[in-house]
Amino acid sequence: MKPDESPESAVLRAVREELGSVAGGEVRIVPGSYREKVEERYSASYPGLPARYVLYSVDAIVDGLPDGDFCTEEAEEYGESEEKKVADQAVTVRKHFWTWVSPDTVEL
Repeated sequence: MKPDESPESAVLRAVREELGSVAGGEVRIVPGSYREKVEERYSASYPGLPARYVLYSVDAIVDGLPDGDFCTEEAEEYGESEEKKVADQAVTVRKHFWTWVSPDTVEL
């Protein structure tokens, strides 16, 4: 979540960012599905640094998704900026492949 962003706004933004134009329909959060999980462990990025991660999850209904496997491509996030110059040097994934799985195979 971004600073000052509500969980509901974060869900809508995340769905738009991850699924792009594939998710052309309405996005609804399933009532009562909001969960918060706190993990305290050492940072993977900075070995030896204690870190506290607060993870949020919700179940959402996203109208308009394909019935079968599909793929999405990331749009340019930074435009022509200094951030883009730095981002271009990183290894990134621009195309994502999605497949449906049975709900009982997902660990939360």
